[in-house]
Amino acid sequence: MMEELKRREFGRLKILDSIRGIAALVVLYHHIFKLNKEVFQNNLSDTSFVIFDFVSGLNKEAVLLFFIISGFSIGLSTLKRPLNDRKSINGYFYRRFKRILPIYWIAIFLSLLVGIGLNLLYLRDFSFLNLMGNLVFLQTSDSLPESWVIPYGMNGPLWSLSYEMFFYVLFPLVYFINKKFLKKLGLYTKYVALLLVILLGIIINKKVVFIPYFLFLIGFIIWIQGYISSYCFVMMKKKNLFFFLNLLVGLAITIANGKIPSDSIELIGKGMLLNGIFYFTMILTDGLNTQKIQKFIDAIFYKLGEGSYAIYALHYPLLIFFQEKGVSLIYQLLFLPLFIVCCYHLEKHSIRWKMTFLDRNYLKLIQFTAKS
Repeated sequence: MMEELKRREFGRLKILDSIRGIAALVVLYHHIFKLNKEVFQNNLSDTSFVIFDFVSGLNKEAVLLFFIISGFSIGLSTLKRPLNDRKSINGYFYRRFKRILPIYWIAIFLSLLVGIGLNLLYLRDFSFLNLMGNLVFLQTSDSLPESWVIPYGMNGPLWSLSYEMFFYVLFPLVYFINKKFLKKLGLYTKYVALLLVILLGIIINKKVVFIPYFLFLIGFIIWIQGYISSYCFVMMKKKNLFFFLNLLVGLAITIANGKIPSDSIELIGKGMLLNGIFYFTMILTDGLNTQKIQKFIDAIFYKLGEGSYAIYALHYPLLIFFQEKGVSLIYQLLFLPLFIVCCYHLEKHSIRWKMTFLDRNYLKLIQFTAKS
């Protein structure tokens, strides 16, 4: 008789939302600091300014943390509801699209309103082609000269949402291929194969032709590590060596910052480092009585976490508007609590919206598209 697999029973992990809230605050702070850098410099001591500047520089790490938590959360979800039939896969797509699309559409509309208010519709950011590209999640950072599409309406943070949608859409296919064909292969074999595919994509983007999907794969490797962490958490199986090696490689790449001629590899390195830290924090605190610490963190950041997506997607157009209209930093800071509360309620309400037009047979639609 086979030994029954041990599984951890768990409910909603509020700490994940709290981490999202912290990450959203870092991104929000980064953009406030960047747009008002002179004000900070003129009103802070040299030491304080260096500290504020350092925290602002953690912006990319905050976004990567979103990716890790996203992969971890999808892992928890699919371990509860495996993607093993048509109904479960269609339900997965419905929940993911319903989660990301309403706030995303609102962010694009808000960006358009700000563009109208500032008479900026002549810019490429507001073009019809750029809008269409954003609606199908092809946007990449406007710092890349070869980008097909840039974030709509100067709403820079929207770049990461194309990565997020790519994760969501690609994951069921990877899940199916792994379950059907790759189950006998070890974790290291599959992981190294994925890394090689990503490195090939980096080379093609750099030397041959730029294709956004190869760029999105860079985020997928970070996301998938978060997914693996969730498996370790639920099934109570440790992958210490795997994550230790990732942590070491990530640390080496991060220390060599500036010496590696590829921003993509540096991003992967930071993701590996953060995933290692995330995993070992989870392992080291497992079994310890951390409820009081978690309750303290949740008391401050949990509500922020529940509105973190809206905060992330909506803040930048408003900050641009304030900047162009000459609104002083003090008034911007006074506005932020109201903005955060509105984002919390907007995200809570948007999750409850039925949006039945998104509840459809996605597998049949994919098959029809493939035949066409």
